[in-house]
Amino acid sequence: MSVRLRLLAGGLVLLALAGCGGPGREPAAQPADPPAPAGPQLPPRPRTIELAGVDPCSLLTDTQRKQLGVNQGDPGRSADSAPVHSSSYCDWANEPRRPSYSYTGGLVDNLGAEFALGLEPLRSVQGFAATTTTALGTDPRWYCGMYVDVAPGRALQVTFDNGPRDYPGMNHQLACDKAQQLADAMLTTFTSR
Repeated sequence: MSVRLRLLAGGLVLLALAGCGGPGREPAAQPADPPAPAGPQLPPRPRTIELAGVDPCSLLTDTQRKQLGVNQGDPGRSADSAPVHSSSYCDWANEPRRPSYSYTGGLVDNLGAEFALGLEPLRSVQGFAATTTTALGTDPRWYCGMYVDVAPGRALQVTFDNGPRDYPGMNHQLACDKAQQLADAMLTTFTSR
């Protein structure tokens, strides 16, 4: 037998042996790499805060309302058609004073703070990650919406709005600073209960 023929026969024997591993014998599984995160992630929250069933209007004390310059809150209910659903929220306004502005606050129960992740720089409220954005139909120079990561798939949503556009020096950064003040006050009241 020529050398070539022997090499060919040896190769065929090896192929046959490789296929004769017996029934049910599978090649050894390679360890899987851990899945990569789908995108930017929120930092871990210091703890979970469950705001379901809490009246948002009860989360501002009289002292806090005075500091924010707003009147007693007016409760409201969200429409089910909105992409961001809050079962209840509260509106606080400073009317009839000028400049005129308002705040809202409530629990978003169908989306977490990651809903707005990456749109604007991440903020922190008492160690909880907070994302900010603007809403359709609003001018970002006079409005800020904030989502505070208080629980998986849920967020404390707060807004600041200078609808009449009469607040001197107002810009999006300042509007978000004011929204953050409301979020801080609401979390302070909740955790002091």
